[in-house]
Amino acid sequence: MDLQQFEILENKISQAISTIQKLKQENRDLQQRFEALQTENREKDQKLGALQEEMQKMKENAQESQQFKVREEEIRSKVEKMLAKLEELQLQY
Repeated sequence: MDLQQFEILENKISQAISTIQKLKQENRDLQQRFEALQTENREKDQKLGALQEEMQKMKENAQESQQFKVREEEIRSKVEKMLAKLEELQLQY
């Protein structure tokens, strides 16, 4: 192998080393970004879970509220009927 071929080989090896170093750094950067995104994803999943629980509670509260309104209307109707009967009794005496 003559000197010129040796220099060409040396340059190719230097380029390969440089490329490997760049790729290793890029890999580290991508790994850090991946880990950050995983953390962010977990946090968002937790927030989503909390929001879903809150929404379920709100639905339950809305159902309870509706049931109370129905019950209130039933009671109002019964009270009105009782008052009407009392008025009838008062008018009779």
